[in-house]
Amino acid sequence: MPIDDWQFWIVTILALTAVVLVIRPLIPYKSAAPRCGSCPIADPDASPTRTRATLTVEGRRPD
Repeated sequence: MPIDDWQFWIVTILALTAVVLVIRPLIPYKSAAPRCGSCPIADPDASPTRTRATLTVEGRRPD
């Protein structure tokens, strides 16, 4: 292995960076706050509220 060649180290660093960028989204991330603003429960202490959708057949609401 050409460990004394500067090009070897540049390519190695680029390859490791690419591996980190590919693997990072696959690793679960735990935090106290949700990662997105549109998460269903923004406050972990709040109880979730559910809104049930009415199913329609041919655009008419059920009677």
